[in-house]
Amino acid sequence: MAANETKTELMDAAEQQVRHKGADGFSYSDLSRLVGIRKASIHYHFPAKADLLTAIMARYAKRVMTALDSYAQDLPGAGRQLAAFIAFYRDALQDGTALCLCVAYAVSQDGLSEGTHREISQFRQQVRSWLEETFARAQAEGSVRDLTNAACEAAAAHALVEGAQIAARISGDAATFDAATQVLRERLVGAK
Repeated sequence: MAANETKTELMDAAEQQVRHKGADGFSYSDLSRLVGIRKASIHYHFPAKADLLTAIMARYAKRVMTALDSYAQDLPGAGRQLAAFIAFYRDALQDGTALCLCVAYAVSQDGLSEGTHREISQFRQQVRSWLEETFARAQAEGSVRDLTNAACEAAAAHALVEGAQIAARISGDAATFDAATQVLRERLVGAK
């Protein structure tokens, strides 16, 4: 296996471990077993677990922002784009067995490196900016009912989907997420 393929496979396995068990819920021994390589080989690619955690957060941020940007380009109307955003967070639950990476990190943030914290902070700001711009377009279009302040709506929607994920993960049931986000989804005009 080529070095880049091994690195990608390690990052994939580590991301799934974090999303299911948290940043502290796995070790390089676990990754060694999952990927089928020696721990020393993992250290070659990621000398410390902090390096691995930062790398998967940076990769995740790019993937999410690419998805959000595609919603803005491919879906007509801010209401539909916001519905896709909510669906993205729901899909990350994997039927209540996982969390999106950023939420999983937040649960165990005290053990994260400064670099990982920086990646998380930058990512959350990017998501918040995307939400604020989308809510501002929604306000201009009238595609979200009772919308008066795009910045406040962005902050509330971001907190809502993250909190709904945690509640659904605790219950092990994605229907918990649906119940928590129902009021916001019902306010989206033309999103069905």
